[in-house]
Amino acid sequence: MKIAFWSEQPEAGTTFNLAVTACTAVLLHPFSAAVVSGGYHNENLERKFFNDSGWPSWTEELKWKPETDSALAAESEEFFVSRGLECLLRKEYPEELTERAVKANLRQIIKDRMYCMPSCVKSEQEWWHQDNLFLRMRRVMNAVESYFDVVFIDCGSKQDDYTQRLLRESDVCVLNMRQDREHIGDFYQNPPKYRGETFFLLGKYFEDDPYNRENLQRLYRVESDRLGAVPYHPQLQAADQRGKIKNGVKYCMDQKVSGNDAGFAKELVRTTNLILKLAGMID
Repeated sequence: MKIAFWSEQPEAGTTFNLAVTACTAVLLHPFSAAVVSGGYHNENLERKFFNDSGWPSWTEELKWKPETDSALAAESEEFFVSRGLECLLRKEYPEELTERAVKANLRQIIKDRMYCMPSCVKSEQEWWHQDNLFLRMRRVMNAVESYFDVVFIDCGSKQDDYTQRLLRESDVCVLNMRQDREHIGDFYQNPPKYRGETFFLLGKYFEDDPYNRENLQRLYRVESDRLGAVPYHPQLQAADQRGKIKNGVKYCMDQKVSGNDAGFAKELVRTTNLILKLAGMID
């Protein structure tokens, strides 16, 4: 099951919305989930969940082994440098992409249930989707999907051929937008056509804005179960900056919260469940 998040507008909060929705889905339901980038270089996704720089460096790992010789050190350097997606892309044969190999190259967000795939160090260029290693991306994605109930894919606002293929192949395409008049009309009236279901998602949402869900449904005749929102929440935004978005979502979902937090949680639960329902994961 693949759920892709994408926006034709830069800075629509696509990665943030994905991170919040994915955490909510796992906290609400007994699913296993992976969050991955729709490219090979996207540190922004990983930073939503971790406030460190990634895997431990190979030199730190070797400190407790004073007898290590230079050959082993070089071997270890290669291993730790190529952790994550890069390591999986270097697998020569599909059968090497076992569940153990895949999960060893992901980082746990929620123990045994939610993982994030670290991106490659290499930066993307105009030709990135033609890179020899990246040509193996499809089989890596297929392997990840086979070991998790759902894979959330962050496509950002990319326009390349690979992104369009991901959107066509996904079971649900979540189209992210800002809550402003300039772009909303065109986005609703002329949505991209994909094989899977299409869901509209408003980021940094304010209920008292003229373009709230109720008015948008009436104005553009959007079905209520195709439109959701992630309300603006300053504490969650702060948690995002610290790489603690899972903790922030968990706090907001706590049954003890009240007032603005309760309203936020209600909207977030509604949106997440609508997306999962479109994907056929819940009734």
